[in-house]
Amino acid sequence: MPAAVIAADNKTVEAWLQKMHAAAHTLNYSGKFVYQQGKQLSLMKIIHASNEDSEYERLISLDDVGREIIRSNGVVTCILPDSKSVVVEKARPAHQFPPEFPMKIAHLKDLYRFMLDKTEMVAGRNSQKIVIAPSDHYRYGHRLWIDNETGLLLKTHLVDERGQLLEQFMFTQIEFMESIPDDLLKPRTVGDAYTWYEAEQTEISEANSESGWVAKKLPAGFNSDMDRSHNMPNKKLVRHLVFSDGLASVSIFIERSQKRTANLVGSSRMGAVNAYGRLLNDYYVTAVGEVPSATVKLISESVVYESP
Repeated sequence: MPAAVIAADNKTVEAWLQKMHAAAHTLNYSGKFVYQQGKQLSLMKIIHASNEDSEYERLISLDDVGREIIRSNGVVTCILPDSKSVVVEKARPAHQFPPEFPMKIAHLKDLYRFMLDKTEMVAGRNSQKIVIAPSDHYRYGHRLWIDNETGLLLKTHLVDERGQLLEQFMFTQIEFMESIPDDLLKPRTVGDAYTWYEAEQTEISEANSESGWVAKKLPAGFNSDMDRSHNMPNKKLVRHLVFSDGLASVSIFIERSQKRTANLVGSSRMGAVNAYGRLLNDYYVTAVGEVPSATVKLISESVVYESP
């Protein structure tokens, strides 16, 4: 570990994380950033506006046909010029920009080491680098670069158990403003040629504590975070379990096996996301998460049904 990296007390790190969280939701800014997942690189523009009543975010892809994602008051609108369509749904986008992190870390002290590194320049601004190193091979590490002045997260690295870069997010240009001009908040004009769709919502019901599905083996620090049943639009019933250590999380999807349905058996990986599926009697159990392959395999293989 470089000499510049020093262990930090919880209060110091939490102060930075709280400042970062506030900045992400309260600042008005416009900027360009790159997002890299494996060998795939995307260039995006973001406009973020906030006031006492609402928060507005507009993401524009700069390296394809100009797709847009607009988030406003819990509603996400995706404008897809290549297919001449607009999709509206009440959900968060798959990736949050800038990424978010927990603000309290006392419960993570046995799972990760939090360290302060040197100050570096990102997008022409002085930024404090924070290193989050996992204590075992069941979770990834993080590197954060936080703007000294505003607290906005300007750059992140997600690294695997060998320290190899898996994903990165980095602003290349950013401008902070007192207010965002109205013309920057207006989405791409869509005419009559566009078809509007409202995404089908899954029906969610909270499961009781005796659902029967349990994971017998979990990495240290991982605990049950959610247990729900989803009635999918195709009428398929899927049990959804989530296990989290407070920073990393793994989703377990359990569904009855059906003919003509291709379900994952074994391991699969896409960028930083690993998945592991297995057939358990008449059910498919699939674990998915932004964690090492050993984590999803351990949890998936330990899932069993125990009659209440």
